[in-house]
Amino acid sequence: MNSSFYKYAIDSSYDGILITDGEGNIIYVNSQYEDITGLKKDDIINKNLLTLLNNGIINKAISLEVLKNGKSISTTHRYITGKSAISSAKPIFDNNRKIIGVINNTRDIEDLEKLKEEIKEYIDKEKKANQKIRNLKNLINKSEDYIFTSKAMKNTENLASKVAMFDSTVMIYGESGTGKEVLSKYIHSQSLRKDNIFIKVNCAAIPKELFESELFGYEKGAFTGASTNGKVGFFELANGGTLFLDEIGELELPVQSKLLRALQEKEITRIGGKNSIKLDIRVIAATNRNLEQEVKNKTFRQDLYFRLNVFPIIIPPLRERHEEIDVFIKYFIKKLNNKYKVNKEISKEAMDYLLRYDYPGNVRELENLVEYLFILSEKTIEVEMIPGKILSQIMISDYKSGSFLIKKEKLNHLMGLYEKTILEDTISKYHTLEEASEVLGIHYSTLSRKMNKYKLKFT
Repeated sequence: MNSSFYKYAIDSSYDGILITDGEGNIIYVNSQYEDITGLKKDDIINKNLLTLLNNGIINKAISLEVLKNGKSISTTHRYITGKSAISSAKPIFDNNRKIIGVINNTRDIEDLEKLKEEIKEYIDKEKKANQKIRNLKNLINKSEDYIFTSKAMKNTENLASKVAMFDSTVMIYGESGTGKEVLSKYIHSQSLRKDNIFIKVNCAAIPKELFESELFGYEKGAFTGASTNGKVGFFELANGGTLFLDEIGELELPVQSKLLRALQEKEITRIGGKNSIKLDIRVIAATNRNLEQEVKNKTFRQDLYFRLNVFPIIIPPLRERHEEIDVFIKYFIKKLNNKYKVNKEISKEAMDYLLRYDYPGNVRELENLVEYLFILSEKTIEVEMIPGKILSQIMISDYKSGSFLIKKEKLNHLMGLYEKTILEDTISKYHTLEEASEVLGIHYSTLSRKMNKYKLKFT
């Protein structure tokens, strides 16, 4: 390769290049050096650096210092032209380690400052993006206040704490509203994956024809109607963290086989994609069904059941842990007080009644009821605010069980509450005395009298 090639290569350098011989004579200058420093090639080529200094053509010559000391030098330099640049001068040695020249690389400081700003901007954007990701994770992983006061729930907590530190698949059984999602978040919060994301998938809400695209994702243009950007599936989103498959018992058989394949192989492929994606996730599933019976009924795959049922945990219904109702009620009121910056409470009598209800909808029903009563109350939740339907169930349950003797005054009071609730419900739907009394099967004058008794009005 001839010498002209090397000259062309140096001429094409992004940096300004100035080369001197062992005596400090400038023997080469490329065009970039002229642009960066503002010095003209014709003014300095074939001239000695010391002479140029003495004549005021240049104001500094680090190449002379390199020739003197035999060491590389880097410095920021403001040239006589007013331009600034970073210069690095390095000695050129022959085979006998004798200095035969110096090569000086000069880079526009403005370019470096611009690059520095771009790097800073990139770092700032990355920090903001990472903060958004952390905020999103914190929002998704937002922990609940876990209430484990009963003996039954302390046993559940013990099982959850033990399995949390392992990546074994957990199967949570429990009626609707018992807190299966809360328990799954508790397991995640106690695990080694707690700093990574927790993704919940409601299996009952995903149509079977969308199951693959939602869970595994798809590439752009994978099918008609697909997003032009493609889509990341839930499995991929949960990588490194925990995937919670709620209502797993609602999945149809064709979908179950696709889920089983992903769990077995620990990898997925997006729809329309060619490359498989390795999975590193912890799976927690939940159901309100008896999956063992579903397997016998051939509505749930046995192999998927065994894959999921590695570590089963059962959450008992609220009616089997009555001692927690008081704790939950106080917790929900405190939570609402904090949210709305008020200081409401519940009367002892109202608390006594709420403690005797069975809550077929479990903790979710209790929370909704407390919120309803909280909204109705000015300062204190009273018995009169409890829906008549619930009061009547408490009455009947107490009467049948013989748990306490209903005195005449108590019965009259409860019957009055129930009657008031029925009247309120009726006059909210029918807006004249004639219509409402006809529906209730009483004379309109009787209805009018009862409305006055309970201070009710048509809305």
